[in-house]
Amino acid sequence: MIKLFGRMLPMLARANGAAMVPATEPVDSRFRVMPHDIDINLHLNNGRYLQLIDLNRAEWLIRTGIWAVIRRNRWKPILGSVAVQYRRELRLWDVARIETRLLGWDERWTYLEHRVRNGDGRSVALSLAKAGFRSHGRWIDPEDLRAQLPYPLSPLVLPDHARALLAFDDAVDGRHQPQLRALA
Repeated sequence: MIKLFGRMLPMLARANGAAMVPATEPVDSRFRVMPHDIDINLHLNNGRYLQLIDLNRAEWLIRTGIWAVIRRNRWKPILGSVAVQYRRELRLWDVARIETRLLGWDERWTYLEHRVRNGDGRSVALSLAKAGFRSHGRWIDPEDLRAQLPYPLSPLVLPDHARALLAFDDAVDGRHQPQLRALA
């Protein structure tokens, strides 16, 4: 827990001190792989990637003004799914960057891309996230959020890789799976 706060406090200071950017602009942050981040293979642990991505997503929410809208309306941000593709490792003391950008939205979900790059700018991991907002037991239409932003935000066309995440989510959704029978 203390390890996460060690990264969260600088992120909050950085995000609150920076200029607001439109939601279509990427927000990136730098980090260094520390001893508490590595696993037995001496590289960045897969779970730590998700924590670092969460912090960058929080910075994106603050920097884009979306967090102010969420807080004002008392909405609850909900992560619906996340998919990660690991391409190469980050080792102890490596410096890397995470960039979060908005891909688009539908009637319930907002889709984000998180790209982790090493010090040379090479892609290390790519994550797609599906997030939404709830209030009083109902889902908030992303159009309600868009209408409350302090800048215009034109609709975006979801790229193919975001649509692939939707297809994957539908494929693994237990409510849509046929019942399997036990073999006799």
